[in-house]
Amino acid sequence: MGNEHRSGGERRRAAPRSYLFTVRLWKEEAANGSEYRGSVRDTLSGAYRGFRDWSDLAAFMIERAEEDEPGHRDQR
Repeated sequence: MGNEHRSGGERRRAAPRSYLFTVRLWKEEAANGSEYRGSVRDTLSGAYRGFRDWSDLAAFMIERAEEDEPGHRDQR
């Protein structure tokens, strides 16, 4: 099932869209001890964001994926 190849003009199910990101993570000393910081880049578009919280990393990745969905309109 899934992505089976069919002949005779039947439609083939498309694979789900995937995305590729490069994530860089490092540890920095801060006043209250140490903290992890990082950066993420969408390898196809080149969009980039620095982050300190994992939620910021996830939000960036979801934002990039949703921008590519059919019917998405940039409302900025």
